[in-house]
Amino acid sequence: MDTFIRWSGYGLVASGLLTLPVAWHPDVFDIGFAEAARGSFWGAGHAAGLLVAVLSLLALAAWAALHGPRMGRLGAVGAVLTVVGLVVTAALATVESLAFPVLAEEDPALLEIDGPLLGSVAFRAVAGLALLWFIGLACVGVATERAGVLPRGAGWLLAIGAVSFAAFEGPFVPVLGQASVVGFAVAQAWFGLALVSARTSAAAPVAS
Repeated sequence: MDTFIRWSGYGLVASGLLTLPVAWHPDVFDIGFAEAARGSFWGAGHAAGLLVAVLSLLALAAWAALHGPRMGRLGAVGAVLTVVGLVVTAALATVESLAFPVLAEEDPALLEIDGPLLGSVAFRAVAGLALLWFIGLACVGVATERAGVLPRGAGWLLAIGAVSFAAFEGPFVPVLGQASVVGFAVAQAWFGLALVSARTSAAAPVAS
C-alpha cells in the first residue's frame, strides 16, 4: 500500500506540472471555441487534461487509503464530489481534444457558445458537473488539515488552489487566471510530495 501511495503522490506532482500549460489556454469567450480548437495548443492541451484527471483519481484513491476513517464525513463527501468532477472532466477533455478540432473545420457552427451543441441544456449541465472536482478538492483539503496525517498546510493550499483555479481560470480572468493556474499546479505538487513522504502507519486509528 505504501508503494501505491508513494507513486500516486509522484503522479500528482506530474499532474501539477501538466496543469501549468493551462495558463496559455486561449480565451474561448473572446475568440470562440472553433477558432481556439484550430490552434496548436488545443489537442495536446486537452489530452494533457485527460492525463491530469487520471493521475488525480489515483492520488485521491491513495489519499483515501492513507486516511481511512480519519477522512471523516467531510472528506468522504469531498472524495465523492471529486470523483464525479474528475470523471466528467476526463470525458470532456477527451471530446475536446479529439472531436472539437474536427468540428471546427467541418461544422464550426456547432461550437458556437449559444449553438445547438454547446448551448444545449444537457451539455451545459454535464459541463457544470466538472466544477464538482474543485468543490470536492476544497472539502478534501479541509478534511486533510483536520486529520493531521499529512504535513500542515498541504490541505489548505490544495483547497485554496482549487477554488482559485475554478474562480479565475474558469472564466479566463486576465492575470488572476494565469496566477491561479500556477497556484493550483504548486498545490497539486506539494500535496503529491506530502503523499510521497507519508506512510500508512502514520494514519493512526481515530480515537473513540
